[in-house]
Amino acid sequence: MRPRSRSLAAALALALLLGAGCARRPDLPAAGALPPGRAERVALYERTLRAFLEAGWLPLIDVGVSLARWPDPSRLVEGMDRAGVALAAVTAPAEAAILEAARRHPARLIPLTSAPGEGSPASLRRQIEAGAFGIGVPFGPAKEEREALEALLRLAEERRVPLVLRMEPEDGALGRLERQMRSLPGAPVVWAEAGLTPRPEGHPGYGHALLRALSLRHPNLFFTLTQAPPAEPSPAPRARRVHLYDPGGGLSHEWRALLDARNRHFLAGSSPEADTPAFYAGRMEGFRKRVLDALSPASRHRLAYQNAWRLLTGEEWRE
Repeated sequence: MRPRSRSLAAALALALLLGAGCARRPDLPAAGALPPGRAERVALYERTLRAFLEAGWLPLIDVGVSLARWPDPSRLVEGMDRAGVALAAVTAPAEAAILEAARRHPARLIPLTSAPGEGSPASLRRQIEAGAFGIGVPFGPAKEEREALEALLRLAEERRVPLVLRMEPEDGALGRLERQMRSLPGAPVVWAEAGLTPRPEGHPGYGHALLRALSLRHPNLFFTLTQAPPAEPSPAPRARRVHLYDPGGGLSHEWRALLDARNRHFLAGSSPEADTPAFYAGRMEGFRKRVLDALSPASRHRLAYQNAWRLLTGEEWRE
């Protein structure tokens, strides 16, 4: 499908979705060149968010999307349109892919740096100075990523930009992160997919109480919540991988209490396996219904976009 056909399909999907509810189609800023300066880019992103709010949407900011699964960023924007995601902060293995995506969709995609495993600290510093709003997601437990974590935290602290981490909640990795955050308390860190344990045996004590304690110990530690849905009922006992929900499928009382009490520490972030507009939209819409709709209005807005706005721009959102 050609880019124009895809954009028309996305517009039609959004129109149909809006027709089913009270919101209307956002009057988004006109597509143009990517502004050269940070202040101009922040102003453009603000216009996008306000367009969603004025149209009756609770807009989402998706923190830390990897373009490795989206070689055509217009497909990502199509999924964002379907799910009411106003902005997405994007990384990729190569810097060129990030810049091209931001140029094609300057009002929707916020550039992060390329993944640290693909770039030296000097390269990441240059990308931040050129306009990247954070340090991109290091995937996996590779040895070189673990060894580079301190250097990345130093860069995040120095430049006051968030470092987005995707790591399994196992004891060794968490211990290293806590030790280094204690020595570099000014480094903003986003731990992606909180509430998910791919290998439950790696951290049997993982859960809402741990995240509450971490948020109290580390003011600059933030979390995106997993988009994985509740597990299907099973006749055989099995370890829990998704911790957010009660056996009946609703957001658990304990997690709801955590999110409302510590609502400045949580953000929205999509699943890394989402690689089609329909899959992406389904996961984000499920997050909206299962998690955001269960929270207090103040927490709902903080998790949807206000916390991410503060973290990426360094400014509090002004209503």
